[in-house]
Parts: sequence; structure tokens; C-alpha cells
Amino acid sequence: MDFDPLSLYTPSPTPNPHDVDVTPVPRPTVTKQDLPITPEEDDSHLQPLHTLDLPHLSLQPPFQVLDTLLKLLAPNEVLNFGDTTAHVPVAPETVFQEKGIFDIGESTLLWLQTYCPRLDTITKLSHVPTLSGSLKLAHTATYNAYLTSIIISPLSWLRDPESIDHIHGLASLRISENCGRTAQPELTRRIQLAGLPGGHLTLREPSLTSDNLGLKTWGSSLVLAQRLLKDECERRYLRGEVLELGSGTGLVGMVCSTLDHTAYLTDLPEIVPNLKSNVVLNGLDLIVHELDWTDPGEFVKEFGEVRFLTIVLSDPIYSAKHPYWVVNMIERFLDKEDGDARVLIQIPLRPKFEAERQLLWDLLEKRGLRTGLTISGK
Repeated sequence: MDFDPLSLYTPSPTPNPHDVDVTPVPRPTVTKQDLPITPEEDDSHLQPLHTLDLPHLSLQPPFQVLDTLLKLLAPNEVLNFGDTTAHVPVAPETVFQEKGIFDIGESTLLWLQTYCPRLDTITKLSHVPTLSGSLKLAHTATYNAYLTSIIISPLSWLRDPESIDHIHGLASLRISENCGRTAQPELTRRIQLAGLPGGHLTLREPSLTSDNLGLKTWGSSLVLAQRLLKDECERRYLRGEVLELGSGTGLVGMVCSTLDHTAYLTDLPEIVPNLKSNVVLNGLDLIVHELDWTDPGEFVKEFGEVRFLTIVLSDPIYSAKHPYWVVNMIERFLDKEDGDARVLIQIPLRPKFEAERQLLWDLLEKRGLRTGLTISGK
């Protein structure tokens, strides 16, 4: 038998795998919070605003801080009849210019960095107008309370009485803007309609006073303007010179003008100044004059016994007397000798005005004015 050298070798015992220490070596865990945040990832300027983020009066914010904040809290320009213009990225400089802020000094930013970190950069400040909408809706009570605290505060640390009055005035204005349409101060409305040359019209709407409803832009004028722009090339609703009765802020009349028709925009004497300013604001050359439906003498004195191939009205019926006045004006100024003269009336279907609407149609029929296509709006 041959000698096997391995027979003299005693192997080490085979370890039991269950006896082996398999404790893992600790490794550092890295979370997203531990990683440095790059500028592209920093979205702190988009976080929702709360009144607790605003400068607290106990810290005695300087005039420049309060002035900047209250201007940034002003509502954005209204788009058609939505709440505000759609949010698109806008350069901070543009935002500040639109709000009437022409310089944010280093002292203002330093104060915000020290006491108000939510608003401590130019980028964060430039987003206040966009974010303030949800703040006003979600925290209406605390928002109004914050503004009220500014109004009732003597702001004695500002020292200058004119500066104190200025801040009190801005805070009062911001509260009124948050109290419904009839209580709102002046606003600017941007009207964007498909087919509108230039893309949009800008309408200034002063605050409502007394019963001057013509100082506001109402939905019927938007509906009629849309219809004219959409169908004018196909159906030719407008003919010749156009008379708009009760122009209000002038939307329909200005649209008629953009469609290459000479337009006469008319309303009551107290409405005409704002109507003229809107025409100038949009760079249009239109005829604007007062025309009182109960006494058109001033208009006739200025223009003579003029007649029109097209008369337009939007939402003209909101009292029992209006159907009679409207029909009288149509009879007075429509060129009835032309068989193709027409009147375009846009009337909302308000539940409480069925009788007045029907009276208008009845009066038109009795005067020999045939009712054709009916366009109803809300």
C-alpha cells in the first residue's frame, strides 16, 4: 500500500456557517436633506404664504418694508372675468415695476433676512403677488386681521406723519380689495379674445359709486364682443357706422372699431370720463360722447340728426323704465330707411327680469322692428 502524505495531516475543523460573525459594517446614510441644494432645486419661493410669514408689527418694520409688502399684496391685473392673470414666469423687475416698486434697497433686504426669512430674497418677494391670492382665500380672516392691525397701529416708530398716513392708506386699500366687487377700489381688467387685433384690450374700472353700474365691465359685453369677433367675417353683423348705447367701459364699441367700423361710444355724463380714458388707454381714435336716453338733446346738438346702420347694446335692461328708453333711442337713431339696418342686443337671462325682457321684445315689435336671431348670454 502506497504511503499517503495527507494521512499525517489533520485538517482544521470546518466552521459552521451559523457561527460566522456576519455583522454588516456600518455605512453612512445619505439623505436628500444632507445633499447641498442647488439653485435649480430651491423652490422655497413657491411655498404657500401665511400671515405668519409677513413682517410682525412688534418688530417695528421700517417704512420701506411695509410699503414694499403692501404694494406686492395688491391684486394682479384681472384677465377677462377670471380672478387674475394666469401665472407665467416673469422677471422680478417686471413684477416690481407693475406694482409701482422701483427700488428695493439693501436695508430692506437686510431687515427681511434678519426678521422675515420667508421673504428674504428678491425672488421670494417677486412671487408674493402670485401667492397672495391663495393666502387671501384660504386665510381671509387672519389676512384681514393682519391688515387691520396695521391700520389701528399708530406706527409711531415711523415718525413721519406722511409715511404713517401712506401705510395706513395702503392697508385700507388692500382690505377693500378683499371685500367683494361692489366694495373694491379701482381695478384694471385685461380682455383677451380670439381674433382681437393686438391680442387684448385694457379696461380701467373705477370703484362703484351710487348706482353708476356703467363703471364696471359686465359679462354680456364680453359675450357680444366674442360673437362679433368670431362671426363678423362670416355673417357680417356690423354695417356702416356703429352707435353703441350704454357703452360702460367701452369693450363692445372698441371691438367694433378694431373691425374697421367707425364707432360712437355713448353713455351718461358721469360715465363718459372713464370711457374716454379707456379709449386713450388702448390707443384708439373713437368718438365718445354723452347720450342720456331720457334726453338725447346734447348728442343731437353735437352730431345733428345722424342715423346709424348698426346699433349695439349689451345688458341694457335693469329697471322697468329701460325697455321704453331703449326702444325710443333705437327709433331715434336707427336708419330705418335702409332695410338692412340692424340692432344687436345682448341680454343676460336674469330670473328676476323676465317681464322687462319680454316688454322690450313687445315694444320693438309694436314699433315695427322685427326680431331676428336671438343671442342670449349670462
